[in-house]
Amino acid sequence: MVYRCIRIFTVILGCFSTWTQADEFAVEFSGFASLAVSYSDDPDIDFRSNYLNDEKAGWSIDRDSILGGQVNISLAQEWDSVVQVVLQDREIKDFSNYLELAFVRYRPNRNWSVRGGRINSDMYLLSEYPSVGYAYLWARPPHEHYAFASTVSHYDGFDVEYSSDVNEGYLRVKLAAAQTEPKLGALNQDFSIKFNNILTLSTTYVKDAWTFRASTSKADIREFKSDQFSSLINALNAIPPSLWSQAADYAQGFDAKNKNINYSALGLAYDNFDWLFQAEIGTVNSDWLISPSNYTGYVSLGYRIGELTYFASLSVAKNKNAKPQVAPPELPSYLPEEIRLATLQLVEGTDIASKRAIVDQYSFNIGAKWYFSNNLVIKAQIDHFVLQPIGGGLWDMAAQTDVASKHQINLFSLSGSVVF
Repeated sequence: MVYRCIRIFTVILGCFSTWTQADEFAVEFSGFASLAVSYSDDPDIDFRSNYLNDEKAGWSIDRDSILGGQVNISLAQEWDSVVQVVLQDREIKDFSNYLELAFVRYRPNRNWSVRGGRINSDMYLLSEYPSVGYAYLWARPPHEHYAFASTVSHYDGFDVEYSSDVNEGYLRVKLAAAQTEPKLGALNQDFSIKFNNILTLSTTYVKDAWTFRASTSKADIREFKSDQFSSLINALNAIPPSLWSQAADYAQGFDAKNKNINYSALGLAYDNFDWLFQAEIGTVNSDWLISPSNYTGYVSLGYRIGELTYFASLSVAKNKNAKPQVAPPELPSYLPEEIRLATLQLVEGTDIASKRAIVDQYSFNIGAKWYFSNNLVIKAQIDHFVLQPIGGGLWDMAAQTDVASKHQINLFSLSGSVVF
């Protein structure tokens, strides 16, 4: 889909380059970057800032480092386009994972606009600049809330926006229809998820120091490409119900066919140039075992003193449903030993797979942001994460790690972010 959109984008851009007069055509380049060094103190549990990025423990200079470039092209009085590429430590080195934006926009008047191509999802307070470290307080967007956002932070399709001045404030309403196929990696396995029929409705209202955003979205899961899970599903379907009656239920739960995900979120921000407050809460409803239902949210408070802003945050991600318990079946005594062992191994693998994606954690952090110059900020941050038993779905745990125990991890970060 992304390559088809790029071809269409190129054709449209070429046409407008021919149609528009010289004084209507303009190109503007801009960029942003973050150079970060960080240290995670648990060698057996690897941290990743979001689902698309690589996981690491110990010291790292690429965990949160980013280089991005953007081209804004004015095509005509009512037409423009934007292309943005962001280089960061992706687990899967695929061009689609680096292309953030590539759209053409039509603005018939000051109230309406239509975009087509690769567009941002507009579901979060940071939807317009999730990779621009200069623009927000923290070393990275709050982990518990924004790690999930990475898979649908952008998608391929179109949106229609209406904006207007309302009650001395600014109102924006946006409706989008799209699809996306993020390419991910975990546990030395590559996989991809194709989300179809994505529909998103978002509303943003800005008045004085306040910003409010509400959004809701639904998506159908069309395809899940994973050799590991395909083998597991096939093995579960091959087990006779007389040996293990739950096998077919788990096979259906892992299968992406006819599954869907619904997401809703609320966000509130306040900035009076002294105090900064920001909070978001989200809820995911899913009938797919590989992406279980959960609540996410955070609250952050900052205070400016001169060029320094001190801040503290609390973030939470909580599984909605009871954690699954895969009970081993009572196998008949006459069963051959090799079949009995293979069945028990399959039960164990099913138990691990059903619990691996569950997220149940919270964290708090403190830090400071120093406005060193007009285009450079320096940040220092300390995070303390608490992973509840069977709740480390956002992390990559070594084989010897006991996932049924509570884990506490500290993460220290120092970064510099620029815009240019």
